[in-house]
Amino acid sequence: MTRLRRIAEEEYVLVVLLAGFGVVFLLVFPPFLLVNDSWLTLVAGREVVENGLPRHDELTVLGLGRPWTDQQWLAQVAIYGLHALGGHALLAVATCAVVVTAFGLAFAGARSLGAGPRAIWALFLPVLLAAPWAWTIRAQMLALPLYTGLLWLLAAEARRPSRRVWLAFPLLVVWANVHGSAALGALLVSLLGLHELVRSRGRPSPRSAALVVLAPLAVLATPYGPVATARYYHLMLVDPPFAGRVTEWQWASPAVDTLFFYVLIAIAIPVVFLGRRRLTLFDLGVLSLTLAGAVTAIRGIVWFALACLLLLPVAIGGRLEHQRPAPLRRHVNLALTTTLTVALLAVALASLLRSPSWYEQEWPREPVEAVRAEIRPGDRVYAADRFADWLLWKLPVLRGRVAYDVRFELYDEELFDRLQRYASQESADWLSITDGYRVVVVDETFSSSTDALLAASGARAAYRSDELAVVVRPPVAP
Repeated sequence: MTRLRRIAEEEYVLVVLLAGFGVVFLLVFPPFLLVNDSWLTLVAGREVVENGLPRHDELTVLGLGRPWTDQQWLAQVAIYGLHALGGHALLAVATCAVVVTAFGLAFAGARSLGAGPRAIWALFLPVLLAAPWAWTIRAQMLALPLYTGLLWLLAAEARRPSRRVWLAFPLLVVWANVHGSAALGALLVSLLGLHELVRSRGRPSPRSAALVVLAPLAVLATPYGPVATARYYHLMLVDPPFAGRVTEWQWASPAVDTLFFYVLIAIAIPVVFLGRRRLTLFDLGVLSLTLAGAVTAIRGIVWFALACLLLLPVAIGGRLEHQRPAPLRRHVNLALTTTLTVALLAVALASLLRSPSWYEQEWPREPVEAVRAEIRPGDRVYAADRFADWLLWKLPVLRGRVAYDVRFELYDEELFDRLQRYASQESADWLSITDGYRVVVVDETFSSSTDALLAASGARAAYRSDELAVVVRPPVAP
């Protein structure tokens, strides 16, 4: 209690910032936390709980029987378990707790490495806006505090080596079963080992050698075994069939969605240059490595942003602080932090009591009911990837009967070529990808095919809105 009281009194700026962010998060963000990856996470978690760890796909038509290394199984089971306990309300509160914890660890790490509170406060908003999609409900969210915690540990070890560095390995093992970004964690641990080799002028030590060699091996510690796990990482990072075709894996070209990422870069460059003496070679390596990953793939922006939140305030140091700080008003600070913390807990409790419909307001019930009413034994459903896992979650009877979903690593380049033809509607056979599917769910916001589907004899729209359409066609011949 004494330590918590000291933090509330002396670090009140950061406590207020975190608590205030948590309150805004729970009041505004929850309806937007559910995305297509959220439904995949829930579906995959249910699959593991009900049928055991999958080795082959049994959820989709086009992926049926193909090897499926469900590397994110632990995160999926955890998120599915939270949903089983408290629905979307508990998931929203848990997401808030995870994100606040990730930011809190970055704050604590920056302060312990010499950053002033104002430097952290100044960088918080640019970091938050650089990758807002990273705070949604999916397996990656559970990796955020693992990342900031590991980065804090490694940055501290780069300055003052200790035995605490060995904590990196159990962290990596847990992370390796939570999300594929564990590969980045292993790279950072190896980077620390290389940093220590440079500092020792090339004279290897058992510690530096262990960091370089054992870190990549730690991420292979999954129930699938090292060979299958290594194949998974090779597929995802070296030769993905979806390269350049899926938005999050595309280059972070300047656009509206990446505007704040480039704002953050514009802030980072002069800060690093002016404060380079406060940063180690390891820090510079982390920022360079995560920046390269962010530019290469949009999904990597979050790792660069969190690295900036931890390391850039260290480069600034105490420059933004008053030369003669005012005396601490301990009672005022304690009252302020206590009030906001209680407010956060109250909002969290109120969030748990909200109607489930509030959380799913971006996912209307009517199209699900339309599919439920129309589906017959033996029918298969072609749904845009945005809706496939949502339908699988809502209608478990569709297991093995939906064309494909967002596990893009399961499919080959031929499928992506057909999807491209379907989206462009230019080739003569662009609609053939829906052959054999009596129910077709169309994404109306992206290259709608509804009118072409309805032009066929006997086809009708069971549901249609600005977002999606459910088209039912005559029974498909065996």
